[in-house]
Amino acid sequence: MTACLLLVVDDSPPALVAARYTIELARTLHARVRVVNVAADAVLTSPGAGALDLPGSAGRPDSADHSVLGHVERLAHLEEVEVQAVQLTGDIAQSVLDEARRVRPDLIVLGRAEDPGSGLRAALSPWAARVLESAEQPVLMVPQEWRPRGSRP
Repeated sequence: MTACLLLVVDDSPPALVAARYTIELARTLHARVRVVNVAADAVLTSPGAGALDLPGSAGRPDSADHSVLGHVERLAHLEEVEVQAVQLTGDIAQSVLDEARRVRPDLIVLGRAEDPGSGLRAALSPWAARVLESAEQPVLMVPQEWRPRGSRP
């Protein structure tokens, strides 16, 4: 049975570092990668104004969301790693947890933005903390400082 790694990405630098790590790990383990991006069902706001609920905007993924999924797919194909990209919508943590329950990956991979020297909570977004606390699978937090083998800092 082929291992499955569930990678959660957005267009942030930590997520892209986690993507590179996941692809390298998948290549080493001969695993497949399911990469997900969650477009939050957020209400748009502007400074000094109340929430703006725009008709038709809920559930419509941003082009950056599709772009990051396409980027990860291209990286995986270059390394000959089997990848499946999925765009989700809704609450980020709940969407990731639901996807993990459905797919049953061997590992969930997230990027870590900050130095955990100031405490684990400071290094996690609220949704990442919820995934870490509630996931039924192991969760790997990839530090933003990680570099592929053989690369220069």
